[in-house]
Amino acid sequence: MDELIGAMQDGSVDRFRARYRTADALVIDDVQFVVGKERTQEELFHVFNALHSEGKQLVFASDRPPSQLDGLEERLRSRFEGGLVVEMQVPDRALRQKLYTHYLHEVETPEREALIAYLADRPVTSVREVIGNVKRLMAAADVGGIPLLVNLAKMELEGTAGTPTAPEAAGPAADTFFLDDEKVVWHLPDPGARFIEDPR
Repeated sequence: MDELIGAMQDGSVDRFRARYRTADALVIDDVQFVVGKERTQEELFHVFNALHSEGKQLVFASDRPPSQLDGLEERLRSRFEGGLVVEMQVPDRALRQKLYTHYLHEVETPEREALIAYLADRPVTSVREVIGNVKRLMAAADVGGIPLLVNLAKMELEGTAGTPTAPEAAGPAADTFFLDDEKVVWHLPDPGARFIEDPR
């Protein structure tokens, strides 16, 4: 949609059409966002027809089935429903284990297998939740200056297992960050006269 808007603004719609109509495959996530956007639906309709007529692969993902996309043009709805419509199920334990193994592959932790087993045992509603959990745990370990262990994961995701403490080796690194002169407000001149600016 952003590309189409840009193409309409700078007069390069023909180049936009050529790019998408000559693709070998088209994969679009969150296709529900074309609902109510007439020009985008018009272009998607023609791209769909061009690729479908050449036997190219078309994959669309949405948060609802085509029949429930109110505001979707009937001609697009019929084309979407003419293909294989499949409801994506929540990740099972085997898939969760593979996902956590993939997203944690670069994370240094002495409890890798136990951590992945613990995380894989926790149900999630989507792959995005798995990614969110990984980012949350990595951030917690980074801020605390501690390794990513099962204890930390339990505390972050369940609010249990007590507060993890940084090992001695992490002490100097944490002190360097938190006691940096530029980050400590009482080292700045006249802190009482400083105000947080309103977001612009």
